[in-house]
Amino acid sequence: MIVARSALCACLAIPIAAYGQSNAVNIGNGAESSAKETISRSISLIDLGLTSGLTFESLSGSATIFVPIPNELAVIDGVITLELTHGATVPAERYLQVSVAGRAAQSHSITGKPERFQITIEFDSSAVSNGFLAIELNYSGAFTDQVCVDDRASGDFVEIAPTSSVSLTLSSSAFNSPAIFAGFRPPIMRIALPEQTAPAALAAAARAAALFDAESGALRLATANELAGQDQADEESPQPVWRVGEIRIEIDESGFQSEMLVGNDGEFPSLLIRGADPQVGLWQLASSWAQLANKSNAVTTDILERPQNPDRLPFSLLSADLTPRSVVSMENVLIPFKSSDLPAHKTVSSIDLITVAALDSDNQGATVSVFLNETLLGSRPLNSGNPERMNFAVPGGLLSRDNQLRVLIQRQASGGECRYRPQGYPAQILPGSAIILQDDDSPVENFFVLRRDFGDGVQFVLDNDLGFSLRDAFPWISTVVASMIPDRATIITRSSVSELQPDLPFLVISKENPADHEPAITFDKGRIEIVDQEGGVMFAGENLESLAFAQIVSRDGQRGLWLRPGSGSAPEPSEASPFILDRGDLALMDQEGLIVATSTRNAPLIEVSYPDRVSIVQLITKYRLWLVGVAWALLTLTVLVGFQRFYRNRRSQAEKSG
Repeated sequence: MIVARSALCACLAIPIAAYGQSNAVNIGNGAESSAKETISRSISLIDLGLTSGLTFESLSGSATIFVPIPNELAVIDGVITLELTHGATVPAERYLQVSVAGRAAQSHSITGKPERFQITIEFDSSAVSNGFLAIELNYSGAFTDQVCVDDRASGDFVEIAPTSSVSLTLSSSAFNSPAIFAGFRPPIMRIALPEQTAPAALAAAARAAALFDAESGALRLATANELAGQDQADEESPQPVWRVGEIRIEIDESGFQSEMLVGNDGEFPSLLIRGADPQVGLWQLASSWAQLANKSNAVTTDILERPQNPDRLPFSLLSADLTPRSVVSMENVLIPFKSSDLPAHKTVSSIDLITVAALDSDNQGATVSVFLNETLLGSRPLNSGNPERMNFAVPGGLLSRDNQLRVLIQRQASGGECRYRPQGYPAQILPGSAIILQDDDSPVENFFVLRRDFGDGVQFVLDNDLGFSLRDAFPWISTVVASMIPDRATIITRSSVSELQPDLPFLVISKENPADHEPAITFDKGRIEIVDQEGGVMFAGENLESLAFAQIVSRDGQRGLWLRPGSGSAPEPSEASPFILDRGDLALMDQEGLIVATSTRNAPLIEVSYPDRVSIVQLITKYRLWLVGVAWALLTLTVLVGFQRFYRNRRSQAEKSG
């Protein structure tokens, strides 16, 4: 059974991983090159989106991994390192075959007790083709000669760790364009920004934070002097190891909008982006126009993205592997998507699925079940052997910031009766499949919905009254702003809140409320206490002043985000603990990260109290137990008086009638 299958094209994030040199099998003879002329880079499964690695079970499975190679001429040679763990409940003869570029490179016997081990395979530049290094894994085996015994009874598994990697030896001289730099750059980036808080510099900082996953700690701020302290060569590697990428931003109002140049003066390549609006160059390197920056310097005036279809989001535009599967018993096809992949003011209406499954030898088909964020949307049979179109309605409330559509294909294994082993038959989700969209006129009450609307453009304000330099503001930009602004968003900086226009949503960093209404938490009405659902004080006084607050507010009928920094430090995100704003419209945060994110409209997790401001609601809240007691006593007294009058009236009527 195929448990995981990947065809990935992540051209902008290639992290460092471990090196291994044992049991090597040569695909070709790598060209010799001086260490001064080469650098070492590595791509791990984590970086390709396989954060859990790969798993094979039931003595069968295959996976094809396509490792993106932006420039084939830059590759001299490399090493594939697979870190494996295996086990089985009963002894079985098992094998793992690894093929590189369509040629078998190694077949490894997996026997004995459960263990961890490594497989390493060397290759040369001839293994790279059409911009990819294709690595095919095939797992198979048998634990009995009796075909009437179910192979699944072996309880076997093989796991390939997510730290498995491909280490590349690259020619330094090949890094001669911004496009190649962007394709091979490390995932950890270091950026030097101008000292002045100019609108263009602020936009470049926000763009870099959004593009380079700053909310996961992948972007660091550095001065121009600090950029000279690049990593030294790894002691275990003959080549310098490129661990941190360098980008320098310079504002030049007299030049182009954006000009990009690659520098090779240091130990590693670096990128200089200068001009009147350098964010345009950063945006280009993450867009479909990246390959146009294939010269030593690239000049860009503007970026025009292809408009989205307002009614359909095709699977082919998402990070999904839609290649055919050989289904023995069951297969999963995963289609991840983010709320920011949807156009502004749109939500998911249904899933338009086009799929086909071959009939088995008994003329039986398969069954398709569709899940959205692990909620079952429906199930349909595939009995014709031809492509079939089916629609699955999506109820409200299922979406969040990061979503996953899972298509489960199942069939009854054809086999048994001691005649032949189970046979797999192909099935495929066809590229015409899509997520069907509809208008969303509901109020913006969650961060992930506001992030979706930011995709069509966002106005960004850093209030001058804060007195922040760009360096002071960057920790907030690299967390909250990076979490909220999608890669594709147009970023328009405004000098002040008064310059905000009502045609686009906004993101404001300020002490004062930018909204034209009272927000969920206001800071101009005396002392504030944050209490939990049981009435206990969570934050007050200095503890509360050190916190930062992010809340959805409104101005001139347009929704936006107000970030109010506290006296404490900004959150410090990492890959293990990213800073993510998802559900809710109010968030509290400190240096350790997000404390709480809650809705202020539906079942809030916290309440806000203003001790210096006495209102009827506060009095009722403060003395609610006494009020309940008094109300109960008054009710009891009223009932007793009523009964007393009733019996008196009856007695007087009885006396009169007597």
